[in-house]
Amino acid sequence: MIVYKSKSRLVFQIFNYSFLIFFSLLIIVPFINIIAVSFSGFDAIIAGKVKLWPVDFTTSGYMNIFTNSTMWRAVLVTIYVTITNTFLTIIIALMAGYALSHKSMKFKKFFIYFFMVIMYFNGGMIPFYLVVNKLGLYNTAYALVLPFVINVFYIIVFRNSIMQLPQDLIDAAEIDGAGVFLTLFNVVVPLLTPMIAAFTIFSAVGNWNSWYNVLLFARDRELWTLQYKLREILVNLEIISDYQSVFAVRTLHPENLKMAAIIFCILPIMLLYPLLQRFFIHGVIVGAVKG
Repeated sequence: MIVYKSKSRLVFQIFNYSFLIFFSLLIIVPFINIIAVSFSGFDAIIAGKVKLWPVDFTTSGYMNIFTNSTMWRAVLVTIYVTITNTFLTIIIALMAGYALSHKSMKFKKFFIYFFMVIMYFNGGMIPFYLVVNKLGLYNTAYALVLPFVINVFYIIVFRNSIMQLPQDLIDAAEIDGAGVFLTLFNVVVPLLTPMIAAFTIFSAVGNWNSWYNVLLFARDRELWTLQYKLREILVNLEIISDYQSVFAVRTLHPENLKMAAIIFCILPIMLLYPLLQRFFIHGVIVGAVKG
């Protein structure tokens, strides 16, 4: 019986590692190809010679990206959207979660069910657009942030986490004369620091990769984020003539430019993720258990 269990476990481990290796290759190989194409020359890309290593090494794609002022403008807009949206999302979720967890709040169940309903059902995209437009936010920097700062999932998770904290700590703070905000930020927040850090990462990554808000509410190119500009590059069927005229380059293959733009957009997340990985993993575990 023991031998049978050992063989079963061995078979499972072989299957498990094989699946993980295969799945990893599905992600890593295309990414390596993107890097290789971004550093490859025009003739090599045309001939289809580029696989996993650059051919006719060149940095022309990156030079054209780095010297394009509109790309750096998009970077600044993306940083603004990421920082502002992330900060407001976490603060609002914390305050709403704390309010919904407070024992003295009236109609608490009503608000909880209300949030649960709107998390799955909403008025639709057209009413959403009309509301933002009527408020005078359309084609402004505020439209890229304010309509997206309410995250019901974060509110529910923070509420459940706060309810699991020792109630005696909160009661002691209130007895000592601490108000709502003092209790929240001096007692509750320090106890939830790992979770707050994890969800801050989730929100920041989502905002950095967001382009849909620009598609809906921004008309001027000055409000384009980095991801939306990347989208425009990737879907533009006339990319050769457009970018040759913009960059004054006649030998730059569009695939080289597209791949360089992709690397340029994801590079900040690639550099930050290894430093913040432990918070990311903690957030996944906490969200699965407490959500």
